[in-house]
Amino acid sequence: MLRMLGNVAGRNILDLGCGEGGYSRELAQRGARVTGVDGSERLIEIARERARAAKLDIEYVCANASALEGLRDESFDVVMAAMSLMDVEDYPAAVREVHRVLASGGELLMSITHPCFTAPVSHWVRDAAGALEVFAVDRYFDRAAWEDQITGRFRMPVIRRHRPLEDYMDSLLGTGFLLREFLEPTATPEDIAKSARFQKLMRIPYFLFMRWQKV
Repeated sequence: MLRMLGNVAGRNILDLGCGEGGYSRELAQRGARVTGVDGSERLIEIARERARAAKLDIEYVCANASALEGLRDESFDVVMAAMSLMDVEDYPAAVREVHRVLASGGELLMSITHPCFTAPVSHWVRDAAGALEVFAVDRYFDRAAWEDQITGRFRMPVIRRHRPLEDYMDSLLGTGFLLREFLEPTATPEDIAKSARFQKLMRIPYFLFMRWQKV
């Protein structure tokens, strides 16, 4: 995502679904004027605390991605939505709001879990020794939302959602965005040296990155 953003100095950037503010702080350190938005009051509180500790001037707003009433029309050069738009309940409304707050010629940079492989019943098939054989995909066209305990370190489950790729594309194209970049990142040898878990990324794309322009 940072590589796609490039030089952000002096740019007005909306970090949509900012969570605890990690991206916001990095972008502010690189010279951007950053506003972070998240639907969780607790995460916004933590993001503000960490920005203050880092002595960074970042505006944080608690709002739903599909209702950004506190943000002015055409006020951002870039909207960055890193691993967030696949979780919103009203995705078409979120796309319309992104379009509204972007300046003419502005860009939406988004990353999501790859929708071709996120259906609830899709999974890795292993052989008798536990090695990965194939990734089984089914029920791809079912729109679904379900609770998932992503890790044992979470105290509560989170809501995950699955939509086919068509849904993601149609809302953006229908709102008037132009697709400029479409990436399915894989793992590098350096990644695999850090963790064997990255080997899965050599076989199927877990993530999808896109650059859209408001024209």
